[in-house]
Amino acid sequence: MPMSKCIFISGSSRGLGLQLAEEYVKLGYLVIGCSRGNSSFKHDKYVHYEVDIVHDEDVKTVFSDIRKKKFNPQILINNAGIELSSLLSMTKVDDAQAIINTNLMGTFLISREMIKLMQRNGFGRIVNLSSICVSLGTVGASIYNASKAGVEAMGYSLANECKSFDITLNTLGLSYVENTGMSDARSNVVISNSQQQLLKPSFLQVDEVVKAINFFAAPESKNITGQTIYFGGVR
Repeated sequence: MPMSKCIFISGSSRGLGLQLAEEYVKLGYLVIGCSRGNSSFKHDKYVHYEVDIVHDEDVKTVFSDIRKKKFNPQILINNAGIELSSLLSMTKVDDAQAIINTNLMGTFLISREMIKLMQRNGFGRIVNLSSICVSLGTVGASIYNASKAGVEAMGYSLANECKSFDITLNTLGLSYVENTGMSDARSNVVISNSQQQLLKPSFLQVDEVVKAINFFAAPESKNITGQTIYFGGVR
């Protein structure tokens, strides 16, 4: 694995993505982030791209610049996503399409370009962020769950595609992370009902997510791939 530490985090302008960017800068990484808008996070070890990850050519332009600047991301965290709490009968087509485009197609586009870089560099760790809602079948999250289930399935297939390289793809199914805005799209009743189904119902701390990512990202984890681990004791 190269000595310089570099990580790419999508959806890094706010919420969990922003906190992950801040944490990895503290850990000595050069952090490359992206979002549809600008970021308030300014640091000499943070590089931000304004890009809508659902647009193929725009994503390609970002990675062209990454190659031009000789950045070498060894870790990708596919964090960018849209949440919506709505019964299927009340969900608008445009909202459903936006969720599928960002959560699934955006992850596909970023992963595709990153895998090209990682194959060239001979090392890579990709961690997709999913949700316990997939396993729990959370009411009001059918389209969101479908998009995240697609991310999980795609991760397993990509792990198979990358099995001859030192590149792994794994997924973390997150429960609610404290102070990240993750619960904003859901009512207290929905959150409480979800937590009651967990063996470990308490809110997550960001450092727990970082430690789980680091477990998957370690060079020694080269034989751990195609896995999905849920927080909270979901089965």
